[in-house]
Amino acid sequence: MKRIRVFFRIVFLLLFMLPSFCFADNTLSEALSITTTSSVPFNMSKRFKLPSGSKIGGYFIYSDTIPDRVYSNVQLTKFTRASTDPARGAILIVKFMIPNSNRVLILVSFGNFYGGDETRVLCVVNPDGTISNTLLASVAGNEAYVKQCRINAQHQIIVTTIMPYSLTSIPFNTFTSFDGHRRDITYSINDQGQFVQVSVQDYYGKAYTKTYLEDLSVNLWDGRETSC
Repeated sequence: MKRIRVFFRIVFLLLFMLPSFCFADNTLSEALSITTTSSVPFNMSKRFKLPSGSKIGGYFIYSDTIPDRVYSNVQLTKFTRASTDPARGAILIVKFMIPNSNRVLILVSFGNFYGGDETRVLCVVNPDGTISNTLLASVAGNEAYVKQCRINAQHQIIVTTIMPYSLTSIPFNTFTSFDGHRRDITYSINDQGQFVQVSVQDYYGKAYTKTYLEDLSVNLWDGRETSC
């Protein structure tokens, strides 16, 4: 099973990442000019892929305004910085237009695509190429996902997070299961280019196994948990 997951990651890298290595010194503005604009609704699923012919912006030079944390525990309190290893990002994968705005929304990836340690961050980009705001959109550690997001037809972002009850650190590379609950938070983007929380939906808790969280065929919003 693990070999299959690694195979999918390698295929993704070959299809979308390898052509971007020649753009490793691009500025964000240059990477934006390369990236194909995607449409909504858009599910950033574990297996998400861009339409045929789409181009990604690839590696680009980024500033501290984009958090580049790659997490090592389920609580998302322990991490390393992707900036310590240029091969771990940043990679501009997706770009969206923001309605009635001259800003754009992008998805930036940091981490190790072969090992399944990846963080994806949504960023609102101003016309001058600066970052207006960021939002943690997806986290996987040792191939187990605890955060994913979707963008609906109204350009709202729904971030689904699996939150453990325990305050004791649960390392991604050793856990087999933990008790926790799901939380969906919906955000919109205001006229100032800021993510604004619209609503919060909590779900009753249950046990989450590593097997479930790393299953590429099941996204976190597919869990069928009962809402509170």
